[in-house]
Amino acid sequence: MDEKTVKKPIGPFDLIWSGFKLNFLHLAWNFERLQNLGFLLSIDNLLRKIYAGKPEERLAAARRHIGFFNTHIFFSPALLGVMARLEEDLPDDPPKAKELEIESTKMGLMGPLAAIGDSLFWSGLKPFSMLMGVGIIWLTKFTLNGWIWAVAVSLIIYNAPRVIIKSYLLFKAYYRYRELFSSIQKVKFQDIMKSLKVAGMGFLGAFTAVYFRGKALTLVGLRWLDTLALCGAFMVVVWGLRSKKPISFIFMTMVAACIVLAYIT
Repeated sequence: MDEKTVKKPIGPFDLIWSGFKLNFLHLAWNFERLQNLGFLLSIDNLLRKIYAGKPEERLAAARRHIGFFNTHIFFSPALLGVMARLEEDLPDDPPKAKELEIESTKMGLMGPLAAIGDSLFWSGLKPFSMLMGVGIIWLTKFTLNGWIWAVAVSLIIYNAPRVIIKSYLLFKAYYRYRELFSSIQKVKFQDIMKSLKVAGMGFLGAFTAVYFRGKALTLVGLRWLDTLALCGAFMVVVWGLRSKKPISFIFMTMVAACIVLAYIT
């Protein structure tokens, strides 16, 4: 029978429910097997449908997924979709061959997905969203409305890509898992990271310029010292970029320098 005509027991709502449970992947984190309990909880409803009427096979599948598991939480839907599809498509006999295939696939994917997720979210989107939020608070002079807008903008910048990526990976991994990783390889993550850094420094410069223009004041009262201070700030930013320092570190350094100057003058 053609693969497209086979009715799969797992539906979109089953995948959505499993994907939602992945948000709690770290709730049962442990030092021995890390995220294994959270992953088993997420895939359990899929295993119940795949092995309906087969309690021994479902128990064997649960034992497979109670083992070591560790990847980036926002890229875990890719593993969930692939594992569910393999559990569904691979024959139950011989059981050792199925177990080996699933375990080797899981171990081969966890590391690369974790590296991509760490670079994109922890080193890119997270500091960028924080930079935008702090910049808004700074420009609005720490008013209540400024805090509200800062929190809203930061959460949207950080969570909108998270929801889109998780949803895409979940459905792509289950319905077309053979095409998933070729699609991921086509994404230029290094270019995205560079763009985030450039955009972050651009916004930092814009925030600083607007702030001092609105204040209509000089830094230390003397024109040549003002020029020297701005050149020094520029050199700090260049040093931070060349040293591959996080945007948040550069920004907080500049904020600390401004606070020191404010007290001195």
